[in-house]
Amino acid sequence: MIDLYLKFADEAEAKSILYRIEGAVEADPDNGIDAVEGYEVANFANIDTIGIIYEPQPDPLPEPPPEPVPYDGFFVNVRVVSGEDSAPLEPFSIDPQPYPMRVWG
Repeated sequence: MIDLYLKFADEAEAKSILYRIEGAVEADPDNGIDAVEGYEVANFANIDTIGIIYEPQPDPLPEPPPEPVPYDGFFVNVRVVSGEDSAPLEPFSIDPQPYPMRVWG
């Protein structure tokens, strides 16, 4: 079991690595077959999508409070279990600091 903290450029990039499309069918009008978009299937059993993380706010908050400032990237935690290949995730793996961290229980 390996816990990975991942940073992608955006949600689309994350989905392209973490999910695959199954059940998609190309249209074939000559044979009366309509196109079917398919559905997303997770490539890993344990995906914790965090999304955008914002820089911590000062404490105490000044008046008026400052606008939240996002860190660059789209964040996801994945627990890789036996039988799953972590190699596609390695290029996106980061040290979770200085980003706030949510961990597996």
